[in-house]
Amino acid sequence: MVHAFSAHWPVPRYLLDLVPFKWGTYSRFGHFMLPTHYDVAPMEWYMHSLLTPIKWGWWRIVETMFRVQFRLPAEMIPSTPIEIDVFTGGQILNYEFRDMLKSGQVSAKKGSLQRFTKNGVTLQDGTKLEADIVVFGTGFTKNYGLLDRLLQNKLSKEKDGLYLYRNVIPPRLPDFAFIGSEVSTFNNILTHGLQAEWLARLIDGKVAKPAAAKMEQQIEREQAWKRTWMPATSARASIHQLHMMKYHDQLVEDMGEKKLRKGWNLLAEVFAPYGAADYRGIFTMRKS
Repeated sequence: MVHAFSAHWPVPRYLLDLVPFKWGTYSRFGHFMLPTHYDVAPMEWYMHSLLTPIKWGWWRIVETMFRVQFRLPAEMIPSTPIEIDVFTGGQILNYEFRDMLKSGQVSAKKGSLQRFTKNGVTLQDGTKLEADIVVFGTGFTKNYGLLDRLLQNKLSKEKDGLYLYRNVIPPRLPDFAFIGSEVSTFNNILTHGLQAEWLARLIDGKVAKPAAAKMEQQIEREQAWKRTWMPATSARASIHQLHMMKYHDQLVEDMGEKKLRKGWNLLAEVFAPYGAADYRGIFTMRKS
């Protein structure tokens, strides 16, 4: 069997085989080390700029750690820096594939498909591989055909996706909303829950709804920010991935709730991973 895919950075379930990966990715510390979010205060932007070399060095250490843990040979190392690559998806893996490679149960060959042959495929470098099955991980594209043409025209879909205010509301369709379908994070269930609560409070009049011009201005800022560094895909508009921390903060602050959810434990606030339990109070406040 031949699988056709692009090389992406694998993430171990335990960093250095000791620390659960979420402590390095789902925490405020992990978020701070990412490419700077557009919605930060001037002082925070200054601190990010000042610490850019340290952030760069941090991710090179992370790459080295992952290379060692997965025993990646040189030809299998992704060309995209990991702090950018994680915004194309996520691979939280165990060591089964690594160990199967070592034992010879499977083999890996990096290359591009040139053509099919009678018994398999030929790669661009001339390598011939025998195969009974060839699997292409081609992904999928979104289809808005269930909406009538007038609605589709007002959505103003771009080549890199559908940009919405808070990934929920299209400014030109004020009575229309998307929950879950136009956002992607590494904790989608929590994200969709916060979106639903945000929308419910907006409908109840408990969340202020900006004028269409204000919403479009916010969308333009996010759009420009993503297009300066985030990998170009047909769904870039919906992608937050590890920037979910900031996105969740935006939704929570819109609802008039505290974004800092760890109480007085400052170390936990910085280094401990955030999960659904941290937002329990927001969801239990809703009365029937």
